[in-house]
Amino acid sequence: MISVVIPARDEVRSIEGVVRRVRAALAHEAHEILVVDDGSRDGTGAVAREAGARVLTSNGGGYGAAIKAGAREARGEWLGIIDADGTYPEAALPGLLNAVRAGARQAIGARPRSGPGESFARSAVKALFRCAVRWGGGFEAPDLNSGLRVLRTADLLSLAPLLPDRFSLTTTLTLALAAAGDPIVFQPIDYHARQGRSKWRPVRDTWRMGRTVARGIGWLRAGRAPEPRGTG
Repeated sequence: MISVVIPARDEVRSIEGVVRRVRAALAHEAHEILVVDDGSRDGTGAVAREAGARVLTSNGGGYGAAIKAGAREARGEWLGIIDADGTYPEAALPGLLNAVRAGARQAIGARPRSGPGESFARSAVKALFRCAVRWGGGFEAPDLNSGLRVLRTADLLSLAPLLPDRFSLTTTLTLALAAAGDPIVFQPIDYHARQGRSKWRPVRDTWRMGRTVARGIGWLRAGRAPEPRGTG
């Protein structure tokens, strides 16, 4: 079974459609959909529940904290992650799942280099970090921080103590598993304009991602991520 975790905060405009499209995409797979409501004030959780998702509450801990909370409650061997804002194609989930079943440690949906409505500054920051990882760590990553991916639930839980509570979780997950030397598959996907306001903060989130990339380059050079301690 695959458990699809959807972290959500104030996404009432898009969450119903995302849940329904995930369900349709995985109609031929045993699956569950977990929406982790991260402190919404607009009824996101209620709408997600009406659409058929199991809803958990994360109380504003952040994007990464919501994903970890969902993973801890997941019943499936496989874990899918997708954003709640309608930007990622839910129909790509079966292909990512098949890639992991075929032996990939992680399968990631790789967005176009410049997404719809994305600022030049944000595109430039992502390009800079991709180059840093390629030159500094020898790892070619078309999309370091994609919010659409599939991996084993146990892999995310084993790394939970290393994974940040904010947006850098996805970048950390990419680099930590790549450092182990196991195959990471990137599958090109479409990327749509988001519904609602972006929660990305240019200075704060760029700084955090920069620290994560620097740490990940160290893991790639060492050939492994540090052993996690404690519980996520």
